Amino acid sequence: MKRYTCKGYGKNIELDAISRIFKVKKRLSVVIATYNEEATIENLCLEIKKQINLTKFKDNYEIIVVDDSSSDKTSEIIDKLSKNRNFIALHRNKDKGLFSAIVDGIKLANGDLVLTMDADFSHPPKIIPSILHNADHYDIVSGSRFVKGGCMEGPFLRRFGSKVLNRFCGFILGVKTKDLGGNFRLFDRDKFLDLNLQHDAIFGEFGFEIFYRAQKKNYKVKEIPFTYKFREEGKSKMGNLSKYGIAYLKRAFQLRFETTFSDS
Repeated sequence: MKRYTCKGYGKNIELDAISRIFKVKKRLSVVIATYNEEATIENLCLEIKKQINLTKFKDNYEIIVVDDSSSDKTSEIIDKLSKNRNFIALHRNKDKGLFSAIVDGIKLANGDLVLTMDADFSHPPKIIPSILHNADHYDIVSGSRFVKGGCMEGPFLRRFGSKVLNRFCGFILGVKTKDLGGNFRLFDRDKFLDLNLQHDAIFGEFGFEIFYRAQKKNYKVKEIPFTYKFREEGKSKMGNLSKYGIAYLKRAFQLRFETTFSDS
């Protein structure tokens, strides 16, 4: 079995490596990583389409869902959706993990711009027009829980812990971006790939490396406030506070002192 099965634009292709395989030109690609998201994925895609259709990108976008061999009906649902002209289903037959799924989706994407989102409605599609409105002026436009107007709805410890961790890790890294750990972001695709990210991730700590390297390259970053809601259905990818807190701190120190360690 090949590592990937890709369905879209009337084709069914098996691959061992990911690249732009479709001869299609789009302005925007939306990339969503899934694992057992049968309860939300179809409705989410419909809502994303609704919101994009309110913008100048309405006739020039695609949606890519990257699934890690879900054990529920997610795979069947996205295969059905892939029959639409602007939808791609990418099945990862051997690999697992949120960050690597996102990167595979971005490598496959035909859009000049790529918007990444979670599959559980914790990233509200209604914010998409605000994010896209800033697309021409910034290299990264990021949904943010921690700028004025943004917030989190959920258990106090998760809200407080997330905010403190982001602030402390941002201080360690010396970056100006306030929300480092999310996945609701718009990128210039080529500039994202040019970041040359070097570290895998278990939780949302891949965002630390994104903004750390983006700041070193003087990328222009804009944060858009939104309200994050902890998922009510399915299983969270984040685990408990202590586990992702340790992962966040480890990655922050790893990045901050990587030059020192590499020279020692």
